[in-house]
Amino acid sequence: MKRLLVLLPMVLILLIVPAPANADNNFVLLSEPSHRGLDGVFFNDELATALKPEARLGNLVYASPKSGRSWIIDIALVDEVIAMSNGYEVAKPLDKTKKNPKRETLPGVGDSVAKAWLAALKTSVRRDLISVLPYGSPSSTWLKDAAPNELKFYQSQSLSRGTEFFGRSVASVDTYPGQPKANIPRDVQVSYTMTRKRIFALANVLPQETLLSYRLGIAGLTNPELNRSDSLELAATYSPQFAAFENKLRLIVGKYRVTSEREKIPVTLVNDFDVVLKIKLVVTPLNGKVIATSLPDLTLAPNSKLQVAIPIRVMASGSTILLTQIKSEKGILLKEPVQLPLTLSVISPITTWFTTGSAIILLLAGVVQSVRRIKRKRVQL
Repeated sequence: MKRLLVLLPMVLILLIVPAPANADNNFVLLSEPSHRGLDGVFFNDELATALKPEARLGNLVYASPKSGRSWIIDIALVDEVIAMSNGYEVAKPLDKTKKNPKRETLPGVGDSVAKAWLAALKTSVRRDLISVLPYGSPSSTWLKDAAPNELKFYQSQSLSRGTEFFGRSVASVDTYPGQPKANIPRDVQVSYTMTRKRIFALANVLPQETLLSYRLGIAGLTNPELNRSDSLELAATYSPQFAAFENKLRLIVGKYRVTSEREKIPVTLVNDFDVVLKIKLVVTPLNGKVIATSLPDLTLAPNSKLQVAIPIRVMASGSTILLTQIKSEKGILLKEPVQLPLTLSVISPITTWFTTGSAIILLLAGVVQSVRRIKRKRVQL
Protein backbone atom coordinates (compact mmCIF):
# COMPACT_ATOMS: atom_id res chain seq x y z
CA MET A 1 0.00 0.00 0.00
CA LYS A 2 2.83 2.41 0.89
CA ARG A 3 4.56 1.63 -2.40
CA LEU A 4 1.38 2.50 -4.31
CA LEU A 5 1.13 5.84 -2.47
CA VAL A 6 4.74 6.62 -3.44
CA LEU A 7 4.29 5.64 -7.09
CA LEU A 8 0.98 7.41 -7.59
CA PRO A 9 2.42 11.00 -7.63
CA MET A 10 5.14 9.96 -10.07
CA VAL A 11 2.55 8.52 -12.46
CA LEU A 12 0.48 11.71 -12.22
CA ILE A 13 3.56 13.82 -13.02
CA LEU A 14 4.30 11.76 -16.14
CA LEU A 15 0.71 12.18 -17.30
CA ILE A 16 0.61 15.93 -16.67
CA VAL A 17 4.03 17.05 -18.00
CA PRO A 18 3.99 17.24 -21.84
CA ALA A 19 6.53 15.17 -23.75
CA PRO A 20 9.13 16.91 -25.91
CA ALA A 21 8.41 17.24 -29.61
CA ASN A 22 10.73 14.36 -30.55
CA ALA A 23 8.82 11.98 -28.33
CA ASP A 24 5.32 13.33 -29.14
CA ASN A 25 3.33 11.15 -31.50
CA ASN A 26 0.67 13.85 -31.95
CA PHE A 27 2.73 16.08 -34.23
CA VAL A 28 2.37 17.47 -37.73
CA LEU A 29 5.43 16.99 -39.93
CA LEU A 30 6.10 19.46 -42.73
CA SER A 31 9.25 18.23 -44.43
CA GLU A 32 10.23 16.74 -47.77
CA PRO A 33 13.04 16.76 -50.30
CA SER A 34 13.74 19.94 -52.24
CA HIS A 35 11.73 20.83 -55.33
CA ARG A 36 14.21 23.31 -56.83
CA GLY A 37 17.79 23.56 -57.97
CA LEU A 38 20.61 25.65 -56.59
CA ASP A 39 19.78 28.29 -59.20
CA GLY A 40 16.27 28.71 -57.75
CA VAL A 41 14.46 27.15 -60.72
CA PHE A 42 11.88 24.50 -59.73
CA PHE A 43 12.26 21.04 -61.23
CA ASN A 44 8.50 20.83 -61.86
CA ASP A 45 5.22 22.20 -60.48
CA GLU A 46 4.46 19.25 -58.20
CA LEU A 47 4.84 21.35 -55.06
CA ALA A 48 2.03 23.67 -56.19
CA THR A 49 -0.23 20.63 -56.52
CA ALA A 50 0.78 19.30 -53.10
CA LEU A 51 -0.12 22.62 -51.42
CA LYS A 52 -3.77 22.56 -52.46
CA PRO A 53 -6.25 22.05 -49.56
CA GLU A 54 -7.19 18.52 -50.61
CA ALA A 55 -3.60 17.44 -51.36
CA ARG A 56 -0.82 16.03 -49.18
CA LEU A 57 0.76 19.21 -47.74
CA GLY A 58 -2.43 21.21 -47.96
CA ASN A 59 -4.43 18.73 -45.92
CA LEU A 60 -1.92 18.94 -43.05
CA VAL A 61 -2.33 22.71 -42.84
CA TYR A 62 -6.00 23.18 -43.68
CA ALA A 63 -7.27 20.32 -41.49
CA SER A 64 -9.24 21.19 -38.35
CA PRO A 65 -6.86 21.93 -35.46
CA LYS A 66 -6.44 19.30 -32.77
CA SER A 67 -5.75 20.01 -29.15
CA GLY A 68 -2.31 19.27 -27.76
CA ARG A 69 -0.57 18.84 -31.09
CA SER A 70 2.87 20.15 -32.06
CA TRP A 71 4.63 20.89 -35.32
CA ILE A 72 7.97 19.74 -36.72
CA ILE A 73 8.86 21.86 -39.72
CA ASP A 74 11.69 22.11 -42.23
CA ILE A 75 12.06 25.83 -42.89
CA ALA A 76 13.62 24.99 -46.27
CA LEU A 77 10.13 23.86 -47.36
CA VAL A 78 8.64 27.13 -46.09
CA ASP A 79 11.31 29.08 -48.00
CA GLU A 80 10.44 27.22 -51.20
CA VAL A 81 6.77 28.09 -50.78
CA ILE A 82 7.70 31.73 -50.09
CA ALA A 83 9.75 31.72 -53.31
CA MET A 84 6.71 30.35 -55.17
CA SER A 85 4.45 33.05 -53.73
CA ASN A 86 6.75 35.74 -55.17
CA GLY A 87 6.68 34.30 -58.69
CA TYR A 88 8.92 31.48 -59.88
CA GLU A 89 10.24 29.58 -62.89
CA VAL A 90 9.75 25.89 -63.68
CA ALA A 91 12.17 23.93 -65.87
CA LYS A 92 10.75 22.51 -69.07
CA PRO A 93 11.47 18.79 -69.67
CA LEU A 94 14.64 18.39 -71.72
CA ASP A 95 14.32 17.19 -75.29
CA LYS A 96 16.48 14.08 -75.06
CA THR A 97 16.35 13.57 -78.82
CA LYS A 98 18.74 16.52 -79.21
CA LYS A 99 22.46 16.12 -78.68
CA ASN A 100 22.90 19.11 -76.36
CA PRO A 101 19.40 20.17 -75.35
CA LYS A 102 19.14 23.74 -74.08
CA ARG A 103 17.46 24.19 -70.72
CA GLU A 104 14.31 26.30 -70.91
CA THR A 105 11.91 27.53 -68.23
CA LEU A 106 8.25 28.46 -67.93
CA PRO A 107 6.49 30.71 -65.40
CA GLY A 108 5.08 28.74 -62.46
CA VAL A 109 1.33 28.84 -61.85
CA GLY A 110 1.19 28.13 -58.11
CA ASP A 111 1.84 31.57 -56.63
CA SER A 112 -1.74 32.08 -55.36
CA VAL A 113 -1.83 28.53 -53.95
CA ALA A 114 1.48 29.20 -52.17
CA LYS A 115 0.24 32.48 -50.64
CA ALA A 116 -2.91 30.80 -49.33
CA TRP A 117 -0.93 27.89 -47.85
CA LEU A 118 1.47 30.21 -46.02
CA ALA A 119 -1.43 32.17 -44.53
CA ALA A 120 -3.17 28.95 -43.49
CA LEU A 121 0.03 27.65 -41.88
CA LYS A 122 0.39 30.74 -39.69
CA THR A 123 -3.24 30.40 -38.65
CA SER A 124 -3.04 26.66 -37.98
CA VAL A 125 0.00 26.72 -35.70
CA ARG A 126 -1.71 29.21 -33.34
CA ARG A 127 -0.11 28.62 -29.96
CA ASP A 128 1.11 25.11 -30.76
CA LEU A 129 4.70 24.11 -30.04
CA ILE A 130 6.83 24.57 -33.17
CA SER A 131 10.10 22.71 -33.62
CA VAL A 132 12.30 23.27 -36.66
CA LEU A 133 14.59 20.73 -38.28
CA PRO A 134 18.08 21.59 -39.53
CA TYR A 135 17.68 23.44 -42.82
CA GLY A 136 16.91 21.02 -45.66
CA SER A 137 16.22 18.08 -43.30
CA PRO A 138 19.74 16.66 -43.73
CA SER A 139 20.97 13.52 -42.01
CA SER A 140 22.10 14.84 -38.63
CA THR A 141 23.80 11.53 -37.79
CA TRP A 142 26.01 11.69 -40.88
CA LEU A 143 26.72 15.41 -40.58
CA LYS A 144 27.78 15.10 -36.94
CA ASP A 145 30.79 13.14 -38.22
CA ALA A 146 31.28 14.62 -41.69
CA ALA A 147 30.58 18.33 -41.12
CA PRO A 148 29.50 19.15 -37.54
CA ASN A 149 29.92 22.90 -38.02
CA GLU A 150 27.63 22.83 -41.05
CA LEU A 151 24.98 21.00 -39.03
CA LYS A 152 25.14 23.80 -36.45
CA PHE A 153 24.87 26.34 -39.27
CA TYR A 154 21.75 24.61 -40.69
CA GLN A 155 20.24 24.58 -37.19
CA SER A 156 20.93 28.27 -36.56
CA GLN A 157 19.52 29.26 -39.95
CA SER A 158 16.31 27.31 -39.29
CA LEU A 159 15.90 28.90 -35.87
CA SER A 160 16.40 32.46 -37.10
CA ARG A 161 14.23 32.01 -40.20
CA GLY A 162 11.53 30.15 -38.27
CA THR A 163 11.40 32.85 -35.61
CA GLU A 164 11.11 35.53 -38.28
CA PHE A 165 8.37 33.74 -40.24
CA PHE A 166 6.15 32.77 -37.30
CA GLY A 167 6.84 35.87 -35.30
CA ARG A 168 7.65 33.97 -32.13
CA SER A 169 10.29 31.67 -30.71
CA VAL A 170 10.62 28.14 -32.03
CA ALA A 171 12.46 25.08 -30.73
CA SER A 172 15.18 23.13 -32.55
CA VAL A 173 15.32 19.36 -33.15
CA ASP A 174 17.82 17.24 -35.06
CA THR A 175 15.32 14.71 -36.35
CA TYR A 176 11.71 13.55 -35.99
CA PRO A 177 10.14 10.28 -34.84
CA GLY A 178 10.12 7.76 -37.66
CA GLN A 179 12.70 9.53 -39.83
CA PRO A 180 14.35 6.92 -42.08
CA LYS A 181 17.91 5.89 -41.37
CA ALA A 182 20.35 7.72 -43.62
CA ASN A 183 21.81 5.65 -46.45
CA ILE A 184 23.69 8.26 -48.44
CA PRO A 185 25.40 6.91 -51.60
CA ARG A 186 29.16 7.32 -51.65
CA ASP A 187 29.02 9.48 -54.78
CA VAL A 188 26.58 11.84 -53.07
CA GLN A 189 28.79 12.08 -49.99
CA VAL A 190 31.74 13.04 -52.21
CA SER A 191 29.62 15.55 -54.15
CA TYR A 192 28.41 17.22 -50.95
CA THR A 193 31.91 17.36 -49.43
CA MET A 194 33.61 18.70 -52.57
CA THR A 195 30.93 21.36 -53.18
CA ARG A 196 31.08 22.45 -49.55
CA LYS A 197 34.88 22.88 -49.79
CA ARG A 198 34.55 24.90 -52.99
CA ILE A 199 31.96 27.14 -51.32
CA PHE A 200 34.33 27.75 -48.41
CA ALA A 201 37.16 28.57 -50.84
CA LEU A 202 35.03 31.20 -52.57
CA ALA A 203 34.07 32.60 -49.16
CA ASN A 204 37.59 34.07 -49.08
CA VAL A 205 36.60 36.59 -51.77
CA LEU A 206 32.79 36.62 -51.82
CA PRO A 207 30.36 37.89 -49.14
CA GLN A 208 28.26 35.31 -47.30
CA GLU A 209 24.97 36.52 -48.79
CA THR A 210 26.25 35.70 -52.29
CA LEU A 211 27.01 32.11 -51.25
CA LEU A 212 24.15 31.54 -48.79
CA SER A 213 21.62 29.90 -51.10
CA TYR A 214 24.27 27.44 -52.31
CA ARG A 215 25.56 26.67 -48.82
CA LEU A 216 22.03 25.98 -47.60
CA GLY A 217 20.90 24.28 -50.80
CA ILE A 218 23.37 21.40 -50.69
CA ALA A 219 22.07 20.36 -47.25
CA GLY A 220 19.21 18.64 -49.03
CA LEU A 221 21.62 16.20 -50.69
CA THR A 222 21.81 14.23 -47.43
CA ASN A 223 18.05 14.17 -46.74
CA PRO A 224 17.22 10.61 -45.53
CA GLU A 225 13.84 10.81 -47.30
CA LEU A 226 15.61 10.56 -50.66
CA ASN A 227 15.98 7.10 -52.16
CA ARG A 228 19.24 6.18 -53.83
CA SER A 229 18.26 7.08 -57.41
CA ASP A 230 16.71 10.42 -56.42
CA SER A 231 19.73 11.27 -54.29
CA LEU A 232 22.13 10.57 -57.17
CA GLU A 233 19.93 12.51 -59.60
CA LEU A 234 19.83 15.51 -57.26
CA ALA A 235 23.63 15.45 -56.89
CA ALA A 236 23.99 15.22 -60.68
CA THR A 237 21.76 18.30 -60.99
CA TYR A 238 23.42 20.37 -58.28
CA SER A 239 27.00 19.77 -59.46
CA PRO A 240 26.80 21.56 -62.84
CA GLN A 241 24.61 24.30 -61.33
CA PHE A 242 27.26 25.14 -58.77
CA ALA A 243 29.95 24.86 -61.44
CA ALA A 244 28.08 27.47 -63.50
CA PHE A 245 27.95 29.76 -60.46
CA GLU A 246 31.63 29.17 -59.70
CA ASN A 247 32.51 29.90 -63.34
CA LYS A 248 31.47 33.52 -62.91
CA LEU A 249 35.11 33.93 -61.94
CA ARG A 250 37.22 32.44 -64.73
CA LEU A 251 40.43 32.70 -66.72
CA ILE A 252 40.39 32.70 -70.51
CA VAL A 253 43.57 31.48 -72.20
CA GLY A 254 44.60 30.49 -75.69
CA LYS A 255 47.43 28.61 -77.39
CA TYR A 256 50.51 30.66 -78.10
CA ARG A 257 53.63 30.36 -80.28
CA VAL A 258 56.53 32.32 -78.83
CA THR A 259 59.20 33.50 -81.25
CA SER A 260 61.27 35.86 -79.09
CA GLU A 261 63.36 35.34 -76.00
CA ARG A 262 61.27 37.68 -73.84
CA GLU A 263 57.53 37.79 -74.30
CA LYS A 264 54.33 38.80 -72.53
CA ILE A 265 51.53 36.24 -72.76
CA PRO A 266 48.02 37.81 -72.69
CA VAL A 267 45.24 36.15 -70.68
CA THR A 268 41.82 37.46 -69.64
CA LEU A 269 40.27 37.33 -66.16
CA VAL A 270 36.46 37.53 -66.03
CA ASN A 271 34.44 38.57 -62.99
CA ASP A 272 30.69 38.13 -63.54
CA PHE A 273 29.91 38.59 -59.84
CA ASP A 274 28.34 41.81 -58.60
CA VAL A 275 31.17 42.48 -56.15
CA VAL A 276 34.82 43.54 -56.32
CA LEU A 277 37.24 40.61 -56.18
CA LYS A 278 40.82 40.86 -54.94
CA ILE A 279 42.90 37.94 -56.18
CA LYS A 280 46.33 36.64 -57.12
CA LEU A 281 47.23 35.02 -60.44
CA VAL A 282 49.99 32.50 -59.79
CA VAL A 283 51.84 31.15 -62.85
CA THR A 284 54.08 28.07 -62.67
CA PRO A 285 55.96 26.62 -65.71
CA LEU A 286 55.85 22.81 -65.81
CA ASN A 287 59.41 22.52 -67.12
CA GLY A 288 62.57 24.60 -67.29
CA LYS A 289 62.14 25.84 -70.84
CA VAL A 290 60.62 29.12 -69.65
CA ILE A 291 60.83 31.36 -66.60
CA ALA A 292 57.67 33.26 -65.55
CA THR A 293 57.79 36.54 -63.65
CA SER A 294 55.55 36.92 -60.58
CA LEU A 295 52.50 39.14 -61.01
CA PRO A 296 51.22 41.77 -58.54
CA ASP A 297 47.87 41.32 -56.73
CA LEU A 298 44.89 42.08 -58.94
CA THR A 299 41.54 43.82 -58.34
CA LEU A 300 38.59 42.84 -60.54
CA ALA A 301 35.70 45.28 -60.76
CA PRO A 302 32.14 43.86 -60.63
CA ASN A 303 30.92 42.40 -63.93
CA SER A 304 34.19 43.14 -65.71
CA LYS A 305 37.04 41.70 -67.74
CA LEU A 306 40.72 42.37 -67.15
CA GLN A 307 43.51 41.47 -69.57
CA VAL A 308 46.75 40.49 -67.87
CA ALA A 309 50.17 40.09 -69.53
CA ILE A 310 52.32 37.30 -68.09
CA PRO A 311 56.04 38.11 -68.62
CA ILE A 312 58.15 35.09 -69.57
CA ARG A 313 61.73 34.42 -70.65
CA VAL A 314 62.46 31.52 -72.98
CA MET A 315 65.43 29.31 -72.11
CA ALA A 316 65.01 26.62 -74.77
CA SER A 317 62.85 25.80 -77.78
CA GLY A 318 60.12 23.16 -77.67
CA SER A 319 56.80 22.94 -75.86
CA THR A 320 55.75 23.74 -72.32
CA ILE A 321 52.69 24.47 -70.18
CA LEU A 322 52.10 27.34 -67.80
CA LEU A 323 49.94 26.25 -64.88
CA THR A 324 47.79 29.27 -63.95
CA GLN A 325 46.00 29.40 -60.60
CA ILE A 326 43.49 31.96 -59.31
CA LYS A 327 44.02 32.41 -55.56
CA SER A 328 42.79 34.71 -52.82
CA GLU A 329 45.06 37.35 -51.32
CA LYS A 330 45.85 34.83 -48.57
CA GLY A 331 46.86 32.19 -51.11
CA ILE A 332 43.70 30.03 -51.02
CA LEU A 333 43.07 28.30 -54.35
CA LEU A 334 39.70 29.52 -55.66
CA LYS A 335 39.40 27.51 -58.87
CA GLU A 336 40.82 24.45 -60.52
CA PRO A 337 44.13 25.40 -62.22
CA VAL A 338 44.06 26.23 -65.93
CA GLN A 339 46.77 24.96 -68.30
CA LEU A 340 48.21 27.43 -70.80
CA PRO A 341 50.15 25.63 -73.59
CA LEU A 342 53.12 27.33 -75.27
CA THR A 343 55.06 26.43 -78.39
CA LEU A 344 58.57 27.87 -78.20
CA SER A 345 60.29 28.64 -81.52
CA VAL A 346 63.17 30.65 -80.12
CA ILE A 347 66.95 30.20 -80.24
CA SER A 348 67.95 30.21 -76.61
CA PRO A 349 70.71 32.53 -75.29
CA ILE A 350 73.01 29.56 -74.67
CA THR A 351 72.54 28.38 -78.22
CA THR A 352 73.11 31.91 -79.51
CA TRP A 353 76.31 32.23 -77.51
CA PHE A 354 77.52 28.86 -78.71
CA THR A 355 76.69 29.64 -82.34
CA THR A 356 78.26 33.09 -82.16
CA GLY A 357 81.37 31.68 -80.48
CA SER A 358 81.68 28.98 -83.12
CA ALA A 359 81.34 31.54 -85.88
CA ILE A 360 84.06 33.71 -84.33
CA ILE A 361 86.37 30.71 -84.00
CA LEU A 362 85.75 29.75 -87.62
CA LEU A 363 86.39 33.32 -88.70
CA LEU A 364 89.64 33.46 -86.76
CA ALA A 365 90.68 30.11 -88.20
CA GLY A 366 90.00 31.45 -91.68
CA VAL A 367 92.08 34.56 -91.00
CA VAL A 368 94.95 32.47 -89.69
CA GLN A 369 94.86 30.25 -92.78
CA SER A 370 94.86 33.31 -95.04
CA VAL A 371 97.85 34.82 -93.22
CA ARG A 372 99.79 31.54 -93.55
CA ARG A 373 99.09 31.38 -97.26
CA ILE A 374 100.32 34.92 -97.76
CA LYS A 375 103.53 34.17 -95.84
CA ARG A 376 104.15 31.01 -97.88
CA LYS A 377 103.81 32.95 -101.15
CA ARG A 378 106.25 35.57 -99.96
CA VAL A 379 108.77 32.92 -98.98
CA GLN A 380 108.46 31.26 -102.40
CA LEU A 381 109.11 34.60 -104.06
